[in-house]
Amino acid sequence: MELLLQQIANGLSLGMAYALVALGLTLVFGVLHVVNFAHGEFYMLGALVTVLVVKSLGLPYIVALLIAIVLVSAVAWVMDIVAVSPVARKPGGDQIVLVSTYAAGLIIVETVLAAIGPTPIAVSGFSGIVHFGSVVLTMHRVFMFAAGIVMICGLYMLFTRTNFGRSLRAVAQSDYAAKVVGIDVERIKTLTFVLAGGIAGLAGGLIAPIITFNATMGLHAGIHAFVVVVIGSMGSIPGAVVCGLSLGMIESVLSIFLGQHVAATLIYSLLLVTLFVRPQGLFQGALR
Repeated sequence: MELLLQQIANGLSLGMAYALVALGLTLVFGVLHVVNFAHGEFYMLGALVTVLVVKSLGLPYIVALLIAIVLVSAVAWVMDIVAVSPVARKPGGDQIVLVSTYAAGLIIVETVLAAIGPTPIAVSGFSGIVHFGSVVLTMHRVFMFAAGIVMICGLYMLFTRTNFGRSLRAVAQSDYAAKVVGIDVERIKTLTFVLAGGIAGLAGGLIAPIITFNATMGLHAGIHAFVVVVIGSMGSIPGAVVCGLSLGMIESVLSIFLGQHVAATLIYSLLLVTLFVRPQGLFQGALR
């Protein structure tokens, strides 16, 4: 029982990373109505920037985390200008974006491999441990979970209490109706893409001290995020959060009995089951 509780606690921190990456992916789909195949690379870049800032510049981890959010958001803005917005406006653009973002993701990965190499790089986060009865967690896992909660609550306030949030939800419902009432749809879409990139960068920076950085870590995160948003419903923020946390716990617990690879296989099987039984997902989409 103690081992089970320990794995559930570990799974919550891992699931928070999945939830944050999935949040960005579901935002892009809900507002731009496209799938960003390079979203996992934003996560990888967040981890990379955090590692480099701490290792090379010697700055505190929390400062590195903030820098990672800013720089990855900037990369997302450039990608939107180059590979998303111009393509999405063309006939069949939502399908072409799949290819353009996939190509952009490959470019990012190969550039990082050429510059940094394939060698994994470790970085330290917050030190210390915290006891919750028989469950022991590192201080960094606790910080990671708390930071994720703060980000989720902040996004909720942004979407429900600000003009930007109301405009974002309007664009998610209907581009045409949003334009009729005077909303700059293209600007909202660009800001949404940048916001999604920043959230993924935060997730990468948070996870870097827990799983060692490597240039291909974005592939694993991107696949898991895709599983999360499909099961939770494409465009559903509650679905991304709940399913992200749940999948993290399920994967962590199953790995005790079945091993990591078998546990991952069963997680992917849940995707197929969801598509057969409830293809629209478990929650309501369209950023509700």
